[in-house]
Amino acid sequence: MAAALLLDELVEEILLRIPPSDPARLLDAALVCKRWCCIVAAAGFRRRFRERHRMPPLLGFLGSIPVADHSCVSRFVPTSSFRTPGADHSGWYALYSGHGRVLFFKVPWGHDHRKNRLLVWDPITDERRELPPLSWRPYPSTSSWNAVVLCAATAGGGCNHLDCHRGPFLVVFVGTAGNRILACVYSSEAAAWSEPTFMLEPDRIHTLIYKTQALAGNALYLQYYVANKVLKFDLMTREISVIRLPPEGSKRHIMLMGTEDGRLGFATLYESRLHLWSREVGPNGDARWAQSRVIELATMLPDCAFSSSPITSPHLTGCVDSAGLIFMRTLAGNFTLDLTSGQIKKDGDHGFVKDVVPFMSFCTPELRAAHTGGYGADDSSA
Repeated sequence: MAAALLLDELVEEILLRIPPSDPARLLDAALVCKRWCCIVAAAGFRRRFRERHRMPPLLGFLGSIPVADHSCVSRFVPTSSFRTPGADHSGWYALYSGHGRVLFFKVPWGHDHRKNRLLVWDPITDERRELPPLSWRPYPSTSSWNAVVLCAATAGGGCNHLDCHRGPFLVVFVGTAGNRILACVYSSEAAAWSEPTFMLEPDRIHTLIYKTQALAGNALYLQYYVANKVLKFDLMTREISVIRLPPEGSKRHIMLMGTEDGRLGFATLYESRLHLWSREVGPNGDARWAQSRVIELATMLPDCAFSSSPITSPHLTGCVDSAGLIFMRTLAGNFTLDLTSGQIKKDGDHGFVKDVVPFMSFCTPELRAAHTGGYGADDSSA
């Protein structure tokens, strides 16, 4: 018996070293024999596997893909051996992914708030929850709002986000209504929206909120059409405030990002260079913007990726700030830049992909997967 336990411990130590970006290898291990299956399916193994690797892997991304009838479908494009049972979402547009979930909105999004819907999807379990409509209607433009889905323990830092996709979640919605910017929060535990928080915006014409956002510390940041401003929504106090961008970031397409130490940053493309900025605390305690890095893309991308036209020149489509990944669309295809390694790679031949929504999560096979041949879902007891 002692020898068998020792052997199990050795097997577990080996299996813990399987790359989390290749969940199919864990399934293969579970199929070796009943003892290995029990090791992989155990809640303790799942916990140690996540704690060892810490950073959830990029399993794939969602993008708006043109289809034959000239409409679009939100499609899950795998970048790993993970496969989800619900890859395509017709009639829904992928908006944001956070803490193991993806947030969609119903297309088209119109003036009748009773028909405007949001959907939260777990690609690991294929569980879907359609949220109740908002009780108020944002100001008419379809681009005058944004929303994100988060683990309910995000505010206050009460979760390490290694295995929280089965727990309660929040959806934060920020929109415009006349000369007001307002925000409200949906709680999965209460199954209801909160009362909105308001902030007056005197420049009524330019309050269109872009689909770019970032989490940093206990706050959600969103860019809006007053080109030199970023909205800050405090997840603890639920107050809305404004931060100004530096001149180099205004009047350009930017991608908001969170830094490793919990500060706000952004990326922007200018000609063939990627400029990275972060918000730092000055010697007098005042916050200011500083350029942290410039990356020359001309030596990394094919010559055909660049164009003199702003419409067809390289365009930032998404990012995973926690993993240091930036996605971009070019005439030569879709590429992912790893800011840590400085490496860039082409994301397959998926055609035109708009507004990439990356999906990161741990995926370990459930016990019954060893009998059915699937490997997409976590054990519900984990």
